[in-house]
Amino acid sequence: MIVAVLYYDDLMILDHKMRPYLTIGSIFIVFLLIITIFVPVSNAGLLDEKETVRVAFIWQRWDILDIPAKIGMFIYKRILKQAESEYNVNFEVYEFWDRKHGGDVQSGKLELLDIDVVVGPGGFGGWNSPKAYRTELRKFVRSGGGFYGICGDSTFGSLGVVNFPAGFRVPLKKATGSKTLTPMLGLANVYTDASAFNEILKYPFWIKKSDIIEIAGQLPISRAPIKIEPSLVNIQEPYSGDRIRVMLGNAPLVDGPIIFRLFMPKVYTIAEFKGTDEPYDKTLKGEKAMVATWYGKGKVVLSVVHPELTIGNTRAHDLFVRNLLWAAKSLPLKDRIISSLPLLVTLYNSKNIDHPLFWYLLITKDF
Repeated sequence: MIVAVLYYDDLMILDHKMRPYLTIGSIFIVFLLIITIFVPVSNAGLLDEKETVRVAFIWQRWDILDIPAKIGMFIYKRILKQAESEYNVNFEVYEFWDRKHGGDVQSGKLELLDIDVVVGPGGFGGWNSPKAYRTELRKFVRSGGGFYGICGDSTFGSLGVVNFPAGFRVPLKKATGSKTLTPMLGLANVYTDASAFNEILKYPFWIKKSDIIEIAGQLPISRAPIKIEPSLVNIQEPYSGDRIRVMLGNAPLVDGPIIFRLFMPKVYTIAEFKGTDEPYDKTLKGEKAMVATWYGKGKVVLSVVHPELTIGNTRAHDLFVRNLLWAAKSLPLKDRIISSLPLLVTLYNSKNIDHPLFWYLLITKDF
């Protein structure tokens, strides 16, 4: 009986001494339970959660060069999958197809699927596109989406084409089905300099569609050096100053009108040509191969060359990934927009850009 009483007294003393610690421990446990309810936890844990980047590759049914799209999609998905661990992201890749009267872009899927960046992989489809298609893409980028235009889609993202060779309308009709171009997106203050096609289109009146396909067929085996230029938008920082051999694509980009710099954000040169290869001549050297800028709230990268299709060159593939991530706002870099008149930038980035008169006066005739 005495032993039992002593044992009870010992417990009472122990309980009295431990009570503050038990109270603190209880509060800590409750705090952990609350955290698990309100904080999202990935399978890899709190510190290892990966960002999801939604990428839409846009293709056109009216473009003959988009026929091998399935091959391209296999390559793009493979490169992006390999990059996920390096950049700690998950890529969700979508394949968008449009016709002249409807399709994925025109039906609003960019917003519906919460796409982060659109990739135009090339071809002539954007050179002869329906207005509804262009309107949706401009709206997407202006609202904060990214646009990464490669090869022919670097022209689509630009103000248009200058210095067309004499007789260009014949090969243009063979390639696009029309002797005229529809307005481009006008996302960047640059043009495509078509004078690079002078040697290729030496005899335009005798050119056939099969000739155009044959010329395009030379591009996959072409390799030309580009130099990564340091800039305030140093997207390719790990390769700054390096020369990388990549597959050729479109004609080079040149600066747009000086007056447009008053209301369009500055265009930064990411890479320049330092050499050439067939089917182009030496006029490529020193011209712009990659540029970056902004349009509204969105980011824009235009790449004349095909780093993503440069087989066996992992550095070239990384150029593609970094361009895409920057356009998707998923590459950790500090951005600077340089503009002379912020008020005009606001006007240009507003919904007024869709007004026909405004577009006619400042960019191109899109009505």
